[in-house]
Amino acid sequence: MKNKIFFIVFMFVWITLIVLNFIVKSDAFSEQENRYLAKLPTFTLEKLFNGTYQEELDTYINDHFIFRNAWIKIKSESEILLGKDENNGVYIGKDGYLFEKFEYKENEKEHLEKVANTINQFISNTELPTYFMLIPNSIYINQDKLPDNVTTYNQNDIINNFYSKLDGKIKTINVTDILMENKDKYIYFKTDHHMTSLGTYLTYTKLCEAANLEAEDLSNFEVKTVSDSFLGTFDSKAQVPNQEKDKIEVYINEKNSNIKSAEYDNETTQSIFNSEYLEKKDKYSYFLNGNNAKVVIKTNVENGKKLLVIKDSYAHIMAQFLCQNFEEIHFIDPRYYKASLTEYATQNNITEILFLYNTSNLVSDLGILSIH
Repeated sequence: MKNKIFFIVFMFVWITLIVLNFIVKSDAFSEQENRYLAKLPTFTLEKLFNGTYQEELDTYINDHFIFRNAWIKIKSESEILLGKDENNGVYIGKDGYLFEKFEYKENEKEHLEKVANTINQFISNTELPTYFMLIPNSIYINQDKLPDNVTTYNQNDIINNFYSKLDGKIKTINVTDILMENKDKYIYFKTDHHMTSLGTYLTYTKLCEAANLEAEDLSNFEVKTVSDSFLGTFDSKAQVPNQEKDKIEVYINEKNSNIKSAEYDNETTQSIFNSEYLEKKDKYSYFLNGNNAKVVIKTNVENGKKLLVIKDSYAHIMAQFLCQNFEEIHFIDPRYYKASLTEYATQNNITEILFLYNTSNLVSDLGILSIH
């Protein structure tokens, strides 16, 4: 009898939640997770028979399940109490570090082959000096902070293998060594997938070496902490109780704080920094106003150098350093910008091209396959 009552109550609660899930309107964007949530899939017989519709529907339900953030938090706290060192695809590491799982599957190897071919084809249409900077993720550089008995894929092997497939005209930039040498410093955020300003500065010096530029010395910057309460995307997924917060530092000087203009998708300002985001969950968007299809920065540096940066969000925090050496920096995100970059480079008198990506993103990013 007790089992029957329990079953009836359980089914009533479950059905109620399912019904509420479709009745209660949910947001299209999750500020907590800093991403757009799945849309209700369109039904077709083809998608039904090949299983795609069920997969998309499951993703939609998971993304929009009522009280989702509360369920994630409860799940996280219960698994930590059980001694688990992973939640929702995020490892709970040592010294406050969180790491997203990194797996390198056969289809991702094939994807990188396509990416290399796409870039080589694109570069064949231009004679501009071109650089590629592929940055390893924290889970590789800080793997000593992983939970005991957890290992990760050698990202340096992925980077070197990918570089070997690029056209010889492209100058590849190795940043793994300098990051490994400084891994005990605060070069990656603990709760987010991005690098800190210090880590980014180290990669900037390697770009300068490759491009025969003089890197601005650290002594010429004022290091300013703009936030000490940043909780990034890893924290949003894992929701670890009492998680140590990150601090966001910016390296300020005359060249990056006094520019002519910064043209974003929907507005033009005179700053590459937006302090409004420091009051929001997505504090990393303080740098370069978050994700835009195109951003054009015009500095007061007068040297005729105009850099086209084809990138993911790792480039946003790099803007403060690129302002030191270029008259103009054009940031293009191929996920959103679909016009011809060959024509763009010609029309805007671009003098150099930089591809800047992080490894985890490049192995899955589809946007870069559309460049032409």
